[in-house]
Amino acid sequence: MSRSERALEIPGKAFREMAKERMKARHREEVRALMLAASREIVLAEGIDALTIRRVAKAIGYCGGSIYSYFDSREAIAMELVHEGFERMGEFMARAQHVVDPVERLHAIGQAYLTFAEQEPASFRLIFMNQAKLSDELMHEALERHGKRIYEFLVSAVREMLESRNITSVDPEEIAQLCWCTIHGVATLRLTMPAFHFAEAETLMNHSTQAMLCRMGIEPPLGVFAAEARA
Repeated sequence: MSRSERALEIPGKAFREMAKERMKARHREEVRALMLAASREIVLAEGIDALTIRRVAKAIGYCGGSIYSYFDSREAIAMELVHEGFERMGEFMARAQHVVDPVERLHAIGQAYLTFAEQEPASFRLIFMNQAKLSDELMHEALERHGKRIYEFLVSAVREMLESRNITSVDPEEIAQLCWCTIHGVATLRLTMPAFHFAEAETLMNHSTQAMLCRMGIEPPLGVFAAEARA
């Protein structure tokens, strides 16, 4: 092999090694994504108790001890799912950020919460319905990292609503928690009792919001409850 041929061989070999490493990294990402997807399905269908490393490995057809190089425990998978769930929930809530009127924004937050529970039931269950089966450390980290920010977004909408109507007789956090409890109850019951013939989730939310606003003497903006007005 000539000197010029050897000079060409060196970068060619380096490129092949680099491509090989990228393929390995891509494969790891794909396997990891498959594991998380399978884990969501297991949690949704059977609850957190059914989630194990071996069960997930079997679900994706992946055998051998190397599966533990992706997640070393069920808790590690659950932590990742909780973080992902909070991030997805934040994305749903972000849809309400640009609503100008605070009453309309509060209504939009409730709609986003219901939509998240409906479209991401595995994440909703893991975040809100399996906490007792997850470690305190895991949930504390998730709440510090994500939960507080989402809660503060709700409180700020309530606070702005009260300030815009010159209402000082109620605590914004108490109203925010009342809103949360109400809409969470609607979302949870619809998720856990699918055989019961509930009214539409948005209808229940609208009635509860209207009752709360009327109790505080707040007139909802035109259009917020237009669907009920036309019915």
